[in-house]
Amino acid sequence: MRITDFTFTELTVPEPPRRVVSLVPSTTESLFTLGAGDTLAGRTRYCISPADKVKAIEKIGGTKDPNLARILELQPDLVLANKEENRREDILHLREHGLTVYVDYSTTVEESLALVDTLGRMFGRADTAAGLVRAGVRALAALRLRAEEQEQANRLRVNPRPSARPRVVAFIWKDPWMAVGRETYAGDLIEALGGLHVLKDSPDRYVRLEPAAVAALNPDILLFPDEPFSFKPRDLDWWRANFPQIPAVAADRLRLCDGQDFVWIGTRTVEALGRLGALCNW
Repeated sequence: MRITDFTFTELTVPEPPRRVVSLVPSTTESLFTLGAGDTLAGRTRYCISPADKVKAIEKIGGTKDPNLARILELQPDLVLANKEENRREDILHLREHGLTVYVDYSTTVEESLALVDTLGRMFGRADTAAGLVRAGVRALAALRLRAEEQEQANRLRVNPRPSARPRVVAFIWKDPWMAVGRETYAGDLIEALGGLHVLKDSPDRYVRLEPAAVAALNPDILLFPDEPFSFKPRDLDWWRANFPQIPAVAADRLRLCDGQDFVWIGTRTVEALGRLGALCNW
């Protein structure tokens, strides 16, 4: 199979791959969902799903510090990587030593569904992938219809809201506070779920913000996923105590959410669209 990845590298991938190393937790999960988990010969220590199955697969380091020598020893016929998750120098090292490395870089919900289709074709699971993609497309269509109805209903209100869609800020880190910015999967997911991603035009993909700057954005919803930083209820309490005037605080729309559903791409997107359906609603 000839395919061009997100580094504009044309690859020849065995059909199907028999021995694979995954450097991306969400991709590892996707292979199992597609029924191709038995091809995995190596995975990162962050590849934790499905928990009962990945424990049998050898760990080859982390996403940012993989054991390159061990990966070469495993002699995989395909390595799966991600432009954001993994380091360029590691990918180049593996390629220079003769390995085929497919690099993904999905920054939208639709690109995530396209990755499912790509993996399905790569691993001889095209029919399974097609069914998942169709389910994802149906979920997206339903969410878009709900957003249109919400905008129409807002126009009919006696006192219309300034924005029919709630203005959303999604944190990813604390000390310093950081939020999702431009060209991110999580940011596009906010919009797909019916929210207005207020930092989508930021110059940075991940934005460092002082709390006062967050307050100045007047967000209607503040999101606190438990990955990559594990936010807790006490973090929500801190915002309640220090910024009661923010619309999100005043209306008690501070929301913890599943970080894997919020930031993991691939097959998880399909069910996450349903599980997170109310996350960015009034």
